[in-house]
Amino acid sequence: MTMRRWAPALLAAMFMSALAVGAATATPPEREPAFLEDFVVTDSCPFPVGFEITANNSYVTSFSDGGVHFSDKIFVRLTNLDKPLKSLSLNISGPALVTPSSERLFGRGLLILFPFDAGGPTMLLTTGRVDIIRAEDGSIVEFTNRAPTKNVCAGLA
Repeated sequence: MTMRRWAPALLAAMFMSALAVGAATATPPEREPAFLEDFVVTDSCPFPVGFEITANNSYVTSFSDGGVHFSDKIFVRLTNLDKPLKSLSLNISGPALVTPSSERLFGRGLLILFPFDAGGPTMLLTTGRVDIIRAEDGSIVEFTNRAPTKNVCAGLA
């Protein structure tokens, strides 16, 4: 057999063995329960909003490349603290994927926008894919939603 015939097979075998070694030595992801506490947001709606976690069976999976995946059940009750009888119970179970270079929400999520964020201030209940781009300071400079959203502030007013 000439070198031309077996060289591609040798290169392919070397590539596959390198992938196998990389996969064998990669740090496995860590999956832990997400511990969430009740809190108040004051700068997204014209009134303070209380967040009460009513159901939480969610997990955070951390990857060695800095990526984080949020999944499973999260239900919240949001309350207009100026009018405590105005509240909404929401399923915001996601999931969501955050990497060092991007953020993506899938399914049902809550996008909290502050005055310094593009499109803010407001809170949006999302029901499909949302791609988020942040500036280095953490502010949202752009988000693209591919499904309907509901304005939570309007629902609580």
